[in-house]
Amino acid sequence: MLLHLPFTPPLDPSNLYGHLAATAVPGVEEWRAGAYRAAVRLAHGAAVIEVGLPTAHGVPASLRLAHRSDEAEALARVRIALDLALDPHAMQAVLEADPVLTPLVVAAPGRRAPGTLDPEAMVLRAVIGQQVSTAAARTHTARLVAAFGEPLEAPDGGLTHLFPTAEALAAEPHRLTEVLRMPSSRIRTVLGVASALADGTVDLASPPDEVRAALLALPGVGPWTADTVLMRALHVDAFLPTDLGVVQAARRLGLPDAPRPLAARAESWRPYRTHAVQYLWATGVHAVNTLPA
Repeated sequence: MLLHLPFTPPLDPSNLYGHLAATAVPGVEEWRAGAYRAAVRLAHGAAVIEVGLPTAHGVPASLRLAHRSDEAEALARVRIALDLALDPHAMQAVLEADPVLTPLVVAAPGRRAPGTLDPEAMVLRAVIGQQVSTAAARTHTARLVAAFGEPLEAPDGGLTHLFPTAEALAAEPHRLTEVLRMPSSRIRTVLGVASALADGTVDLASPPDEVRAALLALPGVGPWTADTVLMRALHVDAFLPTDLGVVQAARRLGLPDAPRPLAARAESWRPYRTHAVQYLWATGVHAVNTLPA
């Protein structure tokens, strides 16, 4: 089925679709023929979701569902992943109050904060992505998908698997060690987070502050990872004062570049700190900032 999901313009698609495409995990996600596509596990079965670039009629979304009863869940996930509920005018008013951000917002009004179609997977991906490049994170995660992912009954283009569940990863720690070519400390962190998701120690349905605290209580998980989970998996306001791209942007713009004063400056950007991160990242050259060809 093909639907057009409404949004309040303007909507700048560059960083939104650029991020989803640049970080897409092979086998689970892909950018194909001008659309972002993903295989997702829903309440009653697998789904293939495809979203195209925004038009005057809305964002085109195509759903291939195992069960029609999953339609509402699928559409809700698309709206969150693409930040379609954003009031860009309210966001602009807050961020433009900071004179350093004003020219960035004026030049690209309506930047969205990319979320995810699979919150649990995003938590694990955030852990795997700690202190490595986007390309390296994709490589590690692709190995995880190939080894532990659930094959689709009907592969669709480059979509062949569902992302592995936390339970599947936690159940085979020795195999996980063989698949992930990472330092042992990093593998222990991935396993610890998978176990915490599997047994409910980290419950993504809890209030965001509780999720953050539960993640930070796990060995090897720091503020960058916890706040990335808030931004991408829970789609709530958060900030990344230690992120390399954010720090480099702060230096270019004359903002404080030490974590504490930069986080203090970002307090005035609430509740749009996540969107401020997108504007800061966009001052650099990276695939996540550019619409894919």
